[in-house]
Amino acid sequence: MSTNDTNTSSDYSVLYSIKFAVLIALEIPSILVSLVIFAYFGSNRAAHLTTQNISILVLLLINFLQVTTDLPMPMSFFRLNGIVQPATSGYCTWWTFYEFSLNTINGFVMAWISIERYVFIFHSSFTRNLSIWKRRAFQIVPLTICSLWGPLYYFVTIIISPMCANTRYYDALLCGLPCYLLTIWGTFDLFCDVILPVLTIFIFNLILFIRAIYHTMIIRRRVQNNWRQHRKMALQLGLISFVYLVVWVPLSIIQLGLNYIDPNFLATYLDTFNFLVYIIPLILPMLCLMSMPDLIKQIKTRLLTCHSITVVPMNDTKVQRPIIDHRSGMTGSRQMQL
Repeated sequence: MSTNDTNTSSDYSVLYSIKFAVLIALEIPSILVSLVIFAYFGSNRAAHLTTQNISILVLLLINFLQVTTDLPMPMSFFRLNGIVQPATSGYCTWWTFYEFSLNTINGFVMAWISIERYVFIFHSSFTRNLSIWKRRAFQIVPLTICSLWGPLYYFVTIIISPMCANTRYYDALLCGLPCYLLTIWGTFDLFCDVILPVLTIFIFNLILFIRAIYHTMIIRRRVQNNWRQHRKMALQLGLISFVYLVVWVPLSIIQLGLNYIDPNFLATYLDTFNFLVYIIPLILPMLCLMSMPDLIKQIKTRLLTCHSITVVPMNDTKVQRPIIDHRSGMTGSRQMQL
């Protein structure tokens, strides 16, 4: 092995170690925050039944599934310095199918939340005029479609894979890219499962931002007061969407450039943004928590309560003990030093 190969191998080893350290450092607080939020919604029936919270709960549940069951696979790859274990074709197929499915579900659910929040904030009369079952259907049907589309599509393209045969590389993330990406199915996947959700999130958040400024600066005070009631929803959507777009917009541009401009178009940044995709589900619970002031207030109250409890030494404890005067039948008290 040449000196250059040794140095390159050492560089990759350090890079893999850093990536593993970043993921493990974020995974533990991400899981804890998710559990706190689930406990809050489980114990707070009013918050649980709020229409605006249902979609966020679905997103958090899928996100929690990704953090706890999907991320351990790339983390194992980084921990082993770029070696896939177990090195079997079945494991590679499952890893690719599962990761692609969860990423696509997250993208479509996030896109639907962007549309939904826009409707709730600026067309609230539309939802108020719907009956209860229509309002539930308006929310549940899109979420169901968003959750089923990705697994069904990747079941055909990755598990059945009728269009090509995969070649496995057990020293590459995901054992190398699935072969369908080099066919027309891959082009459809890029535009439908990546670019479409990203564009939807970007457009509806841009419209929401512009209208928010309009309502804040121009509309009369009565409407401003109504807007303040929806500010929390807008803030929550803005925080989550910003992080999602910061990663997926450059990644979409790079993929388009690689396919239609130059095979080396910004290729040096592709590995970085592919890694940042793993960061999104790890920080999403923290972003949701930041936009939940009621829960933050409860957490602070409980922490302050715990800190306010002090332990008094037994030698300094004074106990009030009753003294009964049998002569008069009166009851008094005196302090006894313990």
